[in-house]
Amino acid sequence: MKNKIKELNEEIWGESPLTFYFSFQGVFNRLQFFGAVLTINLFFRIIYAQEILFLTLLSALLVFYAMLAVIQKRSRDLKIKGTLFILIFSIAYLTNFYINYIEKEKIFSHNYLKNTFGTILILYVLICLFLIFMPGSKEKDLSLMSPLLKHPKIYTIACLAIAFIVFYTIHTLG
Repeated sequence: MKNKIKELNEEIWGESPLTFYFSFQGVFNRLQFFGAVLTINLFFRIIYAQEILFLTLLSALLVFYAMLAVIQKRSRDLKIKGTLFILIFSIAYLTNFYINYIEKEKIFSHNYLKNTFGTILILYVLICLFLIFMPGSKEKDLSLMSPLLKHPKIYTIACLAIAFIVFYTIHTLG
């Protein structure tokens, strides 16, 4: 019984939870993707509830990076590179973070921003539903990788820099 639990644990988590969430190697089936998204978002909500800005920002960065890995692994299970999913997730995540945790409701005074965010959010939800419900391919191609994520740390820093510039501009113009 103990061996079966250990085998199940290794099948779900791999070597460790850190490689499960932060490694860009391997594949995720639908259940692993769904579980990872729930766990990562629950982690963020618990940290955010502490209302400590530094911890919120740090956890948001960790969540962003982990979700990139999760989406890449699930895309690989579907035998696609996932570049479009990565781009839409990045825009939706950074915009959602800015609106909900930085600007609160001030941004919704701008109709064009409200409409743009609504469209991005709808695309993101559709992609998540696709990734959750679409069955994986029988033959996995572990070499598939979005060109954006060949260097995930550089991509993360670039996204944050671009988001900072855009949101700072919106904040100063608004």
